[in-house]
Amino acid sequence: MASENTLADPTHPPRAGFEPLRHTDLGEQTYAAIRKRILRRELETGQQILIDLVASELGVSRTPVLDAMKRLAAEGLVEIRARRGCFVRALTTEDIREIFEVREAIELHGLRMAIRDGRNAALAKTLETACEAMEAATAGDIYVDYDLFTEWDRSFHRAIVTSSGNRRLEELYGNLHVHLHIMRVHYFRELEAATRIKADHRAILDAVRAGDMGKAEAAMSSHIFVTRDRITANLADDGGRM
Repeated sequence: MASENTLADPTHPPRAGFEPLRHTDLGEQTYAAIRKRILRRELETGQQILIDLVASELGVSRTPVLDAMKRLAAEGLVEIRARRGCFVRALTTEDIREIFEVREAIELHGLRMAIRDGRNAALAKTLETACEAMEAATAGDIYVDYDLFTEWDRSFHRAIVTSSGNRRLEELYGNLHVHLHIMRVHYFRELEAATRIKADHRAILDAVRAGDMGKAEAAMSSHIFVTRDRITANLADDGGRM
């Protein structure tokens, strides 16, 4: 019997096509429809996205599909190859290393700014709320409500980034989370141990509340790179490319 914390096997994603759009904002709707299928892994990495087929299934012209491809390419989700077409972009171990290094830099900056400017007490209250919600969504290592847990996990880290007061960093961080979501879908064989994640978050919270810059930085870096190393190891098992 599979573990209660084992994710569904994503190796055989649904193959349903796109549904025709019936909204007036066709450009945004086209982009959202394609992006959603990539994030759900209904379009696999390396798979070609046929412009004419997508346009036909969505009931739109080629123009909004091409515009969507450009936006998705800018996000790093699609690769546009000259004279060959558009493909769902694969991630390599180097991509993962870079993504997590950028994530660490942004989150550490948020912690430093909050502590340096004396806003750490307010940040700690927000982080405490997130920690309590995550703990309520689990029972030991069992996820009672995994979706709720991950939403509060995102809120925890988002609050740290927001504490930097830098909107451009917030936007960059938002783009990173798209790739982190894909990594989770592709390369988490089993859910992470809930007790470890909760302990990591509490360590960060305690250091922030105390205004201890060194401990906050160490706790954050450790938390981030445990996840990075796990994804990298799983990726290596599958040939170093997702």
